Amino acid sequence: MTLAGRRGIALLIILLMATVWFPAPLARAASPTGTFQPDACMFELPAGAVEGRDLECGWLQVPERHAQPEGPVIRLAVAIVKSRASNRKPDPLVMLQGGPGGSTIDTYTRILFSPGSRLRDLIDRDIVLFDQRGALYSEPSLVCREQLELVERTIEQRLTYEESDRLSLDATAACHRRLKDEGIDLSAFNSIENAADVAALASALGYAQINLYGVSYGTLLAQHVMRDHPGMLRSVTLDAVVPTSVNYLLETPRSQNRAYTELFTACAADAGCRTAYPNLEQSLITTIERLNREPARVPITDNETGRTYNAVLDGDSFASVVFQIMYSSSFIPAVPRIIDDATRNDFRVLERVLPLIVFDRTFSLGMHYAVICAEDADFTPEDAPLQGVRPFIALDGRRSLEGYLERCNIWQVDQLAPVVDEPVSSDIPTLVLSGRFDPITPPEFGDVVARTLSRAYVYTFPDTGHGAVGSSACADTILKAFLDNPSQPPDSSCIAESAGPRFISPDTIIFTPITLALATLDVAGLAPFGAFVGALLLLLSAWIVWPLAWLFRLITGGKAPEPSPGATIARWLVVLTGAAGAAFVAITLINIVQMAVANDATIFYGLPRSLTLVALIWGMPALALAIVVCTALSWTRGWWSGIGRVYYALLSLSAIGCASALAWMGVFR
Repeated sequence: MTLAGRRGIALLIILLMATVWFPAPLARAASPTGTFQPDACMFELPAGAVEGRDLECGWLQVPERHAQPEGPVIRLAVAIVKSRASNRKPDPLVMLQGGPGGSTIDTYTRILFSPGSRLRDLIDRDIVLFDQRGALYSEPSLVCREQLELVERTIEQRLTYEESDRLSLDATAACHRRLKDEGIDLSAFNSIENAADVAALASALGYAQINLYGVSYGTLLAQHVMRDHPGMLRSVTLDAVVPTSVNYLLETPRSQNRAYTELFTACAADAGCRTAYPNLEQSLITTIERLNREPARVPITDNETGRTYNAVLDGDSFASVVFQIMYSSSFIPAVPRIIDDATRNDFRVLERVLPLIVFDRTFSLGMHYAVICAEDADFTPEDAPLQGVRPFIALDGRRSLEGYLERCNIWQVDQLAPVVDEPVSSDIPTLVLSGRFDPITPPEFGDVVARTLSRAYVYTFPDTGHGAVGSSACADTILKAFLDNPSQPPDSSCIAESAGPRFISPDTIIFTPITLALATLDVAGLAPFGAFVGALLLLLSAWIVWPLAWLFRLITGGKAPEPSPGATIARWLVVLTGAAGAAFVAITLINIVQMAVANDATIFYGLPRSLTLVALIWGMPALALAIVVCTALSWTRGWWSGIGRVYYALLSLSAIGCASALAWMGVFR
């Protein structure tokens, strides 16, 4: 679930971007509503996925308002991930993304087809993904491109809170005007219509029963489905739970405060973290105060456009970024390191995370406001329980609540009936999952929902943030067991085996860009890594060529040139550089294997800075320069034969290529 946030970069994060294309206009139904129309996939396929074999796509036509089946229609983008199991079960897993406004298709195609994910293989049934009404790929999409344009205009400006809030409100109003001018009934984009879409989807695809999975807002939507359309549900999984009976907006400051307490407690209980970061909470507070007085500049690159911005980072923005980072189980181990680095104005690790947050063009802010303002905007900021909440969180919490009310006043959608706020009572088998460090939907929310579910199995994971499935091998295994037999509690023994987060120490070298790029088969990472491997293979050829040349001379009785100390040193430089390059490849592959074994797409794997081989990697530019010097000496002093000198010159070029490729990959940063 997203929240409205602070100023500066916080504005970028919370208001979350837009797209560059226009949504399709509404139309009258050319064919019956509630029908599925197969079509080519409307998104870029994940690496390795083949349409027809791995994925089938199409559109579900539904009424804009289900009570008016003859009225305007909308199209929901659908992607069916085909099971690879030989004994595929007939009842699929239908997944609901959070936000509201997140793209289910964008999120879960990346997770399910990630090299480190075993989720698809664990679940022996098809997985049905669809973008909810108003989300990225559905038509019309309520993505607000006006917010991204605002980000691009202001990211390098130092704005006061009042200035950024005014600009944000203007962008919100502009988005609202555009969507209304396109004839979109924004009041039709709510959880009740959304729940009816789920029922229509199951019917259109011919499923007698489905297994429903929801994360974050998806859990709230799943509860509406449980209340309004229970007959089709075989099982329900609620991951990072939002109760219907709790206004999560009012509880957000307290939830955030709890997550920070859990983080500080976990760090204090870990000997390495406690030693490395002995005053973590005070470091965070001091950094927020200092950056609010003297904002820092942080270079962040939009990977889609390639443009780098010298972004302003003030204290409120930094606090907002840390809050957003704690959503991700993969990022939690790095949070103490990020806070500690920031005390010295060192944002190199943060630089690698920020683009993933700031330049997200997949989030539908228009859908977010349509859903939230219809269901959860019935409050006043004074209703928020702020007693005992850390001051910087309480201040932002009040601002966020005021900001939601201002934006809902712009959005002007119809309020849903009071029944949507009542607890859902059901005997449908329900798996309830929570994360210890979840900053927005605490474990107690899962307990609240479970009280009125007679067949609920409730679990909290000690090392996860917001959403456990897909980021925890243990959670994936529990989900698999639950789907196999929803009538009995799944085996949850793996939870007790977790020791909590593996916090990153200050001395860890983090090979973020290349490891993540290779693990996700990103061309931007494959190109420099491929160049490095090509140059390295030529360099390592010396390990074969020189011994073979010696063996050939030994067999034929040829006489080797008289060795000189310089020539011997030159050869050892090549051997050492090759060893350093091989070490880098090994470290990178170890990182990727760690991801696969942990079933975790973390980008924070690394090795201790003190390792000799890591030191060699960072010394490769100097080694390459030394080899170039030796090449020049080999020609002036006549080392080896003419062919030997030419071959050594090629080796020097390969050493330069290796060092350049490492710089290209960002290793020396």
